[in-house]
Order: sequence, then C-alpha cells, then structure tokens
Amino acid sequence: MNIKRIRFDEFGPYRDWSFTTGDNGVQLMYGPNESGKTSLLEGMRTLLFGGTHKAYGPMTGALDVDRNGESYYIGRKGKQLDFYSPGNPAIHEEPAQHWWHGIDKKTYNRIFALTLDDLQGLDVLQEVEVRSRFFGAEGGEHLGGAVKDVEKGATDLLVASSNGKRRINVLMDELKENRQKLSQLAEHEAQYVELQTVFHSTEQTEMELQNQLKEWKEYRDGIDVVLRAWDTYRRSEEARMHMQQYNSELALSRDEFLRLDEEIKRARDNMQLWQEKEAALMPANFSPDSPFGTYGQDIEDLIQQGAKWEQLRRECEEGDAYIRKVREQLEFSRTLHSAWRYDEPMAEDINWFDGERLASRLRTAKEQLLHWQDRKPAEATDEVPTANLEGASLPNFSEEELAKKEYLERELDRILMDIDRVEARRNSPGSDTQPTILPKWLQRISGIGAVIAVLVVLAGLLVLESALYTIGGFIFLILSMGLFWYATWRLHNGNSEVSKLNYELQILSSRKSDVEHQLEALIKAATPTASPVPSLEGVAHLERWIQEGHTLQGIYDEALAAWQNWLPRGAAKSLDEDDFFGLKHEYDQYHEQLRTIEGYEKRLAEHKEGLRIIEDQAMALWYNLGIEAPVSPTELKRIYNQYKNFQQNKIVWEQKEAQRKSFRNEYDNWHRKEKELLLRQQELLHKAGMESSNEYRQHLIDEDQYKQWQTIYKQSQVQLDLLAPDAENKDLFYRRLREGNKDNWLDELAHSEREIASIEDKLATLYERRGQIVEAMRTLGSDQEQHQMLQEREALQSELESALEDWATQVLISHCMDKAQQSYEQEKQPHMLELASSYVERLTGERYTLDILGINKGVALINNNGERLELKFWSSGLADQVYLALRLALAKVFSYQVESLPIILDDILVRFDENRQRSALELLAELGKNQQIWLFTCQRSVYDMAQSIMGIDCHRLSRS
Repeated sequence: MNIKRIRFDEFGPYRDWSFTTGDNGVQLMYGPNESGKTSLLEGMRTLLFGGTHKAYGPMTGALDVDRNGESYYIGRKGKQLDFYSPGNPAIHEEPAQHWWHGIDKKTYNRIFALTLDDLQGLDVLQEVEVRSRFFGAEGGEHLGGAVKDVEKGATDLLVASSNGKRRINVLMDELKENRQKLSQLAEHEAQYVELQTVFHSTEQTEMELQNQLKEWKEYRDGIDVVLRAWDTYRRSEEARMHMQQYNSELALSRDEFLRLDEEIKRARDNMQLWQEKEAALMPANFSPDSPFGTYGQDIEDLIQQGAKWEQLRRECEEGDAYIRKVREQLEFSRTLHSAWRYDEPMAEDINWFDGERLASRLRTAKEQLLHWQDRKPAEATDEVPTANLEGASLPNFSEEELAKKEYLERELDRILMDIDRVEARRNSPGSDTQPTILPKWLQRISGIGAVIAVLVVLAGLLVLESALYTIGGFIFLILSMGLFWYATWRLHNGNSEVSKLNYELQILSSRKSDVEHQLEALIKAATPTASPVPSLEGVAHLERWIQEGHTLQGIYDEALAAWQNWLPRGAAKSLDEDDFFGLKHEYDQYHEQLRTIEGYEKRLAEHKEGLRIIEDQAMALWYNLGIEAPVSPTELKRIYNQYKNFQQNKIVWEQKEAQRKSFRNEYDNWHRKEKELLLRQQELLHKAGMESSNEYRQHLIDEDQYKQWQTIYKQSQVQLDLLAPDAENKDLFYRRLREGNKDNWLDELAHSEREIASIEDKLATLYERRGQIVEAMRTLGSDQEQHQMLQEREALQSELESALEDWATQVLISHCMDKAQQSYEQEKQPHMLELASSYVERLTGERYTLDILGINKGVALINNNGERLELKFWSSGLADQVYLALRLALAKVFSYQVESLPIILDDILVRFDENRQRSALELLAELGKNQQIWLFTCQRSVYDMAQSIMGIDCHRLSRS
C-alpha cells in the first residue's frame, strides 16, 4: 500500500494543509525543529488507525492511497470514518481490520512508525515483552497477549502472600477459622483429642516445612540478586580494566592542539571554498582540455558532408532494394521464355555466328531433302526403294537408319515432354495464365457505375443543387474509373500470358508433326513391298534417286547433329533451325537487362565506397572524441551542437580568466597559512615526543575514553551498592560476584527452584492429610453448632477445590502457551534475523553482521575477523543501526505474510556518521522499490545527501 496524498483540515499545528507524494518509494521530509515533523507522523498514525490524540485532539483530514493498483480514500472527522474506493460502495470496517488482519495501532507503532526513542533498549531484547514487540507483525504479539491474559486470570485466583485477598487466599483463611472452631467444640472427646494432637503435629510439620521453604526462597533471592547484578559487576570490572588501559601520564596541551587543529581545518575549508569558487567559474560540462578543442576542425569538415552522407545512405538503401526487386523480376521473366529452360542457368559465351551458319546449313539440308522427296520417280512406290529390291515384307534398317530412328524417337519424347510442361503451366490452378471472365465482368460493372456516378453528379448540380450529392458522385465516378482500369489491366496481362503459351504450343506441335513425318518416312523406306519389275532405265534412275536420297539424308543428319551439339547450355533440346532467331532474341533481351542491372550495381558500389569513406572518417572522429554511440548523421548533428556549446563556453571561460586568478591568489594565501599552522603543530608534536597529529589526537581520544570508563565504573559501583543487601551479607554478595560463575549460579537457581517445588509438594500432601483428619473430626461432632461448622467446612473445601482446579488449569494453559510462543519464535526468527543481518551489514559498510547462531545468548554482532561484539560494547550509533535493521526486517517479513505497510521514520539518523547515513539512505531507497518509506529529518546534510541518491523524493516541510 502506498500513500499518494495527505490532507489535514485540522490537526495539531496544521490547518488546511495537504501534501502529494512523488513517484519514488522513499519520501524524505526535511524541516528544522518545531517544523511539524512529529505532528505529521502522529497525524498519519491517526488517519490510518483512528482514535483521538491526547495532545492534539480529534483528527479532521484524509488520505488518498493506492493498493494493488486500485485507489482508496480514507477520511476521518473525529470518530467518523469515510472509507471507500471511488465508484464503489463505502467500506464500514477500519482499514486495519479490512486489509491487515486486525493489526492494532500499538503494534503498528512498534514496527512501522519509529522515532528516535524507539531505537533504545536493545539490552532487554531477551525479555518476553520485547520478543512480542519484535514478532508482533507475525502473530507473536497476539500469542503473547493471550499468555498475559491467562497469567492475569491465575493471579486473580491466588497470590503468594499471607495477606492476599484473592479468592483462594480468602477461602483458605475461612477454612482455617472453621478448623479452629471445630477444634474447640471437640475437646471433650478422647478420640477428638487424639485427632487434634495429630492435627497439631501436622501444623508443626507445616511450620518446619515453611521454615525450609523460607530458607530456600531466601537462598534463591540471594542468587537472583547476584544474577541481576552480574552484568553490572562485569561492566564495572571491564571499566576498571579499560581505565588501566587508557591511563596515561603524558601532559598534553589539549586546548592548544585543538585550537591549532581547528585553525588548520578552517584554512583547509577556505582553500576548498576558493578552489570551488574557481571551479564554479568554469561553465557547466566544460573542460579546457576537452577533445572538442583538438578535433573541432574535423567536426566542421564532417558536418559539411552531412547532407551528402544522408543522401548516400538513402540511395544505398533504396538501390539495394531496387536491385533485389529487379533481379527477382528478371528471374521471373526466365520462366516465360519458350526457347530457354528456367531450371538451368543460361550459357554466358555463345558463338552466334556458328549457330546461324549451322541453322542455315540445317535449313538447306532439310530443303534439299524435301526437294528430293518431291522429285520421287514414277518407278518408286510409297515404300522405301530398297524394300523393292530385296522383296522383304518387314522393315529392314541399316545401322545409320537405325541410329536416325532412335534419335527421332528421343527427339519426339523431348517434344512431348515440353508440350506437357507448357500445357501444365497454362492449365495450372490459381495461375495468372488461366483465362478468366472476371475482368470482363469488372469492366461491365465499372461502366454501369460510371454512368450512375455521372447521373448523380448531374442531379446534384442541376436538380437537387446539393454539394454533398455532387462530391459523392465525383468520388463514385473516380472509383468506377479505377475499377475499369484494373479490369483492363488484368485482362491485358492474362491474355498476353496465354498468347505466349499458345504460341509456344504451336511451335512445339509443328516440330512434333515434322519429327513424326520424318519417322514415318524412315519406317516406310525400310519396309519392302511387292512391286512389278521396272525397266532397266527406270531401275537405274531409281537407284540414282535412292543414292541421292542417302547422300542428302547423311548431309541432313550431319547438319542436325552439328546443330544439336551447338545448342548452348540452358536451351530447350527440341529447338530446330527455325527457332534460332527466337533463341537469340530471348538471350539478347535477358543479357541486356542483366547488363543494365550490373551497371546500376557498379554505380551503387561507387556510392557505397563514398559512404564507407565518410563513415570511416566519422568512426575515427568518434574514437578520438571517446563517443560510444553508433555512427549516424543524427549523432553527428548532436556532436556538432556539443562542439558549438564548447566554443561558447570557451569564450566565457577566457573572459573570466582575471577573476579566476584572483580566486587562485586567495587559495595560495590560505595554503601558506596552512603550512605555517602545520609547522606550529609539528613543534607541539615534537615537544610531546610524537610523530604525527593522528598519534596526538589518539592520545586525546584515549584520555576521553579514560574519563568515560571512569564514569561507567562509578555508575556501576553506585548500582551495585543499591543492589547489595545489608552490611552483614555485603561481603558474601561481592565474594559471590568475584568467585562465582554465571552458569553455576544459574544451576544453583534452578536447584533452589526444584527444592522449593519439592517442599511445596510436601505441603500439599500435608494439607491433604490434614483435610482427612478434619473430616474425621467432623464425624465426631454431635451438637448442632458442630454440625453446622462441619457443613460450612465441606462447602469451603468444595469451593476451594474448584478454585484450585481453575487456578491449576490457568497455570497449565499459561505454561503450554509460553512453550508454543517460544516454538513460534524459534521457527520465525531465522528468516527475519537473516534479513536483519544483511541490513546491518549494509548499514555498517560490511563491517558487522548479526550473530544469528548465538542469538540465544543475547543480541550480538560479528565483525570481519569473526570476533563477537556484545551489546555492552556497542556505541549509541551502532545500537541505532542494529535496532533499525531489526525493525526493517520485521516490516519486510510482515509484507511477505500480509501486506507492505508504509514505514515512517522520524530523525532516526541523528547518531549516524556521514558514511553510514549514506548507507542507510541507499538501503531505504532499495527497500522503497517495494514498500513506501517516509523519512523525516532536521539535518540539512541528510537532505543534501539524499538528493544525489536515486529512488528518493526530497521535500521541504512547510505547514502553510
């Protein structure tokens, strides 16, 4: 929970006063004495827990708090509570009951709201009251309160005093009087006399036991006095030992040394003052030796290139993106080529002259072969001529024809594969090559929309005379035209792609027909058929024609093989001589685009080189200036602004040079005076036979220590005299202190307690036997008075037994709850003590930690050498630091179990030295990240110190 705003309408010295907290977790309120700090603390306590202050009366004010991200309002006007969350119903419970498990104001003051008085009394930490106070935030205080209530109930029944007026004491006195009356009534009977004799013997035994009990109690009291005086005696002995240690016979000139020391300090303070004034003349964040003075011209040169730098960076980024996009488009265009395969890279160096020559040669050979076929003689049949000569009915291929047949079959397979590939691309689902009717429909719809838009515009201008209709019509017309343009673009792109694929299919189909015709002709030529026997002249002509055909076929096959061998890498294998110029055109177009990209890349590389040179200059400048920020034009502008500020400050510095020399002269004067004082101090040290001022100062401190220990010794002696018994036992008292051992005396005390308990048990048994005797004497009573007295005794005994049973129950419950409380504390102490030990280490500059393992022996510290420092050796400032660490640890443990409550500290750093004040402020700032802390101080040094620490909001307290 965090307090966001405080308002006091009327409380103590405050009238219509309000305060709003800062964003940090620690709120430091600085104000001199009587500025209202303690009144503010009491007001915050009252607003949180209610009630009426004894001095200031009822509270009228309010708190705005934030709890778990939700705002709450806590207002009080006397006994009236106004508690709610804005926008929600009012809450009728107290905040402590509603949020903090019923924690009371007293417990809150013990743990969270501390004044300087609360930091005292660490020597009583082992008592039950202090344990309850320290563990109140964990439930231990409720358990301790319950133990007190049970003990009070037992005390209300019985007190260990002969004049006690408690219930059991009164019943025992009445029973005693009843027994005396019964004894008087039964003297005439012998048996009654015998019983009376036995009764008297029990009284004698009781007297003896009472005497023994008294002796043991006196012995126990004596031991108790020794134990109570034990620590005082040891302190007096320790003081006497230190007095012997610090006792010195040197005659020291205290006043003269302190005066010289004070004058030296004043001289050094003035030296520092004039040195600070000289430093104050220097402009803020200015140093004459700054690298800005050395590399100023480099900054000026580089800032001249700032615009070029930004332009080059922008052009390089845009150029990289453009080249990446163009290369993607170029790679995509390869998939649209009909003469080149996109799955294989295109050849770099191609001899197009040879390709054109081979294509022309293949075309000539093909034309000659077709012309030869056209000149087929009449004697030749449709079958191959050789078939007529051999008369075979099956094809008869020669090796050359068989190779040609296999080649044609492979070529036909490749053409079929290319046809399947192109058809698959044209018919692929989702492809842009799929013809669609959508663009036509979009054109029609956009045309209709345009007509409607024109009508709306005309209606708005001529008929309705409405600007709204006119503007809406124009917008609708623009949208319709845009839709028409998009449909036209889609239709054009789709048709062009389909046309390319259809054209490629036509070429492949033509090549397929040609190859099939050649293959069919080859098969027919190799198949013999029966024919009539021609004439000799016809046979000769036919043989010449066939021989010419074989020759032309060889020329064609050779030209085709040369063409196939020439086809470059990446070209389609099914290309013929008619595809040469298409192949070359696609190659030239692709490489022209590639050369354009390469030229742009070259220019981009030149820009990058220029950018690199500028950035290298900037990196060198950054290194010389000691700047770790990334190199960029924006950072250059910031550096240039710093350079301009440096130049202005340098001008100011040069203008104040005369004043600086004046301050330097004052500094030199005080420096000479310091040297003179140091010489006089050195003479005083030589006279006392000492080497340094620290040694002289240490002897003065030892002298002060001697006086302090002497005072402690005298005070301890006075306390021992007050604790010592009368003159008869005083020697025994001091002898026990000198010769005894505390553990032995504790054992003796326990032994005396056991003996006292044993005697009390014997007395209880004796009382029981006496009751039996009285009962027997009651039966002997015959007269009415004796009968009445016996009835009265029975009633008293019954009531006494009931009261004793109640008393025993209360004692047993008290014992069990005390054990439970001890077990509870043993379980809960370690975590709290570990936190407290870490806080002590922080507060003392890692010099001390709590002795957690020896906590049962008393609160003590462990220094860096592992030595145990007990409570009696602590200084007042160290005690304050340990007490503060324990309170902060308890508050932290409470925040783990219930909730983090605001901690309010009023002038608790008074006895801290400067280093430990800073350590305390840094620790509070760290704790303030998770828990709000209010720190009130009247020390200006603490206020100034806190302003340099992150996490602390510093305020000046004002009641206006």
